[in-house]
Amino acid sequence: MGDTLTIFIRYFFPAIMVGIILFDFFSMTIPNWLNALLMVGFIGLIFAVNLPMVSIGWHLFAAFITLAIGFGAFALNFFGGGDAKSVAAIAAWLGWSLDTALFLLIMAILGGLFAIILLIIRYMNIGKMLPKKVSEINWVKAIVTPEMRMPYGVAIGAAGLVIYTPDKWLML
Repeated sequence: MGDTLTIFIRYFFPAIMVGIILFDFFSMTIPNWLNALLMVGFIGLIFAVNLPMVSIGWHLFAAFITLAIGFGAFALNFFGGGDAKSVAAIAAWLGWSLDTALFLLIMAILGGLFAIILLIIRYMNIGKMLPKKVSEINWVKAIVTPEMRMPYGVAIGAAGLVIYTPDKWLML
């Protein structure tokens, strides 16, 4: 396997996860281009490592199932559309495997912990303790305002970082 492909396998996915975390935390959105880039990277990877068609099908099946569930959660207003697309793109990389189930479990645990932290921050009215200039920054306001939604992409990206093991791709 070439050095370029090894570098791609080791760093592309984690870099996108960091992007998901930062974009959602600071803007409360996960851009479509970031999810598209993750999928394009996956498609390039499956051809670069000559993944068998059956395996490709299982990876895409995992993405489809998680996308369907994610959009169900979106329809019920539990999840954002970008969150649903990110989970599906991550599932494409992980495939129909225990890794995807563990990713979803870790995502739920980290999301729950993050929600508790946000509830504490919001309950304690930390926003009122901050200097006015700081509390008016959009992302700070989003974190400290009780009515605002949680940037769940933080948990999604963090779970992706925890579960991703490049060795599985490097062995192909």
